[in-house]
Amino acid sequence: MADNLGVTTTPAAVLAHELQRDGARPFLTWYDDATGERVELSVATTANWAAKIGNYLADELGVGPGDDVAVLLPMHWQTAVVLLGVWNVGAAAHTDVNATSSAAVTSADRREEARRQLADFEVLTLGLEPMGVGLSQLVAAQPDDFAGPPARPDLPALVVGDRRWSHGELAAAAAHGAAHHGLDAESRVLSTLPFDTVDGLDTGLLLPLAAGGSVVLVASADESLLAERCRSERVTHTAGVTVAGVPRLDR
Repeated sequence: MADNLGVTTTPAAVLAHELQRDGARPFLTWYDDATGERVELSVATTANWAAKIGNYLADELGVGPGDDVAVLLPMHWQTAVVLLGVWNVGAAAHTDVNATSSAAVTSADRREEARRQLADFEVLTLGLEPMGVGLSQLVAAQPDDFAGPPARPDLPALVVGDRRWSHGELAAAAAHGAAHHGLDAESRVLSTLPFDTVDGLDTGLLLPLAAGGSVVLVASADESLLAERCRSERVTHTAGVTVAGVPRLDR
């Protein structure tokens, strides 16, 4: 990846590279075993969502490069595209609300928490409806391509607890992790880990993206279904759960 993208790159640049390389291939498949929902996004659809969300954050919420955005969402496909939208802007995603946050994207059950702590700033609440109906209506008028400048590698990109990464560090760490685990374009990672943890973000989004592979996210996982799901979805690795015969990444 470094040979094609340069020594220093960003998550947004990696997604743009994958869009050009093979935008039609599946990238993100999401299951919710509590509701029976399944959503599959290609690289192109993922990039389109991320662009529209990035444009909305910039145009409607005033988020700019270097700003902090609290992302208070469960393990969901919409969380993945929100994170990618934040990184398109060149902003930093936080997994909790803090004094530096200029905006928050939250689920309904965490809306009041965000509003109490961000009284003077913007709070965007997502209903997480099936097929993203509410999110689609919200960003429908936004351009399909991100309209702002490219994210800068030196600006903050992610804060989880006391750990902080720049956009460049995040992309480099993902590329290194993908190579360390032997992930490639044929890799398909099934993860049950939440996105508010480092392992969850790595295995459920960043490493598969860096490898040119794909991810299967499973919320409210029914472990009795996972072996068959690994077979039907051609899963090559798991995270957060052990399935016989499938290597596990988060050990």
